[in-house]
Amino acid sequence: MLLGEPAVYAERAGYDKLWHPACFVCSTCNELLVDMIYFWKKGKMFCGRHYGDSEKPRCAGCDELIFSNEYTQAEGQNWHLKHFCCFDCDCILAGETYVMEKDKPICKPCYMKNYAVKCASCQKTVEPEAQRVSYGEHHWHAEPECFKCSGCTKCLIGQRFMAVKNFLVCSVECKKKVVA
Repeated sequence: MLLGEPAVYAERAGYDKLWHPACFVCSTCNELLVDMIYFWKKGKMFCGRHYGDSEKPRCAGCDELIFSNEYTQAEGQNWHLKHFCCFDCDCILAGETYVMEKDKPICKPCYMKNYAVKCASCQKTVEPEAQRVSYGEHHWHAEPECFKCSGCTKCLIGQRFMAVKNFLVCSVECKKKVVA
């Protein structure tokens, strides 16, 4: 800094620190802090939002700081207890089974009603925790009674298969049986 240049002095940072006005920014988001409330912590300058984030967790549901000691951590984020809820029906999910659907938590009943896929073989809904096999738009329970050849009923789990129309087959011979 040259003598006579405009400078910003931040009392909280100490008497020996000066900044060019354009350099007086939040260390996290680079927001200009001239004429703004600023915070000094561990040798860094922060805007109010990022200083708050360094002190308290922020709720992924409402984007506000969480001051309560009781909150939920899920999917790598923090949530007020009342804000970790199903995005379809608003029921509270803390301690409940839920499924992430397009980065949104959904309770199991709503998932089963609105998002779950049906097995192409038995036509029953595939539970979210169930093992399944998916191929294109088709899904099957990963069980011998569902994921099997339509020609010879051989289990196809871990085997080569072909999908012909809505049928699974293990070989060209079985394909001829099914297509005929």
